[in-house]
Amino acid sequence: MIVALDEPAALNMLSIGITPDVVFDSWRTTVPKAILESAGIEMATTSSFYPELEEVAAFEPDLIVGTAAEGFAESGPAYASIAPLIGALYAEADGSQIIEAYGEYFDRPAEAARVSDALDALAEETAAAQPAGETSISVLMSWAQDNMPLYMDAANSLHGTIAAAGFTRPPLQDEVPAEGSAFGGWTVFSPEQLPAQDADVLAIAVAAQYNLEGITEMPLYPSLAAVTNDRSLVVDGDLWSGGAAFYTYWVLRDLATIAAGDDAPGTVDDGAERWNDYLTAIGG
Repeated sequence: MIVALDEPAALNMLSIGITPDVVFDSWRTTVPKAILESAGIEMATTSSFYPELEEVAAFEPDLIVGTAAEGFAESGPAYASIAPLIGALYAEADGSQIIEAYGEYFDRPAEAARVSDALDALAEETAAAQPAGETSISVLMSWAQDNMPLYMDAANSLHGTIAAAGFTRPPLQDEVPAEGSAFGGWTVFSPEQLPAQDADVLAIAVAAQYNLEGITEMPLYPSLAAVTNDRSLVVDGDLWSGGAAFYTYWVLRDLATIAAGDDAPGTVDDGAERWNDYLTAIGG
């Protein structure tokens, strides 16, 4: 009995041919959860970012796998007291490195290498499709509960992916804050700092937990070059959060449309098709 504590951990396992028996919907995602349900995997509902110990224990797991996001070791329950625990790689590594780590956890290096190679190839194709001159992209989100604006920093697993696809970033987003990245690759900024987040393209990550208005209703938002040039885009906030190989694939597909000038990022309606495309790309 393998229990995954969250959706990205489960999708990383599926990517290398490991099917968890139960997955907690702790990250409250839409597309990832729908993919897991379509695969016939039991989804367990929880109100906690880290499922409660008794919730996990009820399934009598033989192995527990969870994404080691911010606070996993410090704030998460003592899952290892129930069963062997894998606290899986999340930040300060790109999608290829994350899936290679899963290959090590489950002794499936060949399967992980196929995924990594597919991601690297797609990044190279996207970079080759870039028009002459560099295109910069800024990635922002707003934590809906507090209208807290955040920018994607260099600790995020997608940072290297975006660079490999041929995009540059605003200087603040191209580094890890001196005090560290508090939210797994996202850093809080104040409204008056919004101009420092400007770029050719603005990607605003929106999902159930991340609201659009927290960014677009900032007083300085209309003055951004990306806005005046009609290149402010809504992207899927669950998948642009990073932390899973499929999330990396999704973002690369979005970046490919941006590089082509189509500016047509994927939506929830594209979830099933993109998952199937991903499985084809990795030989799954």
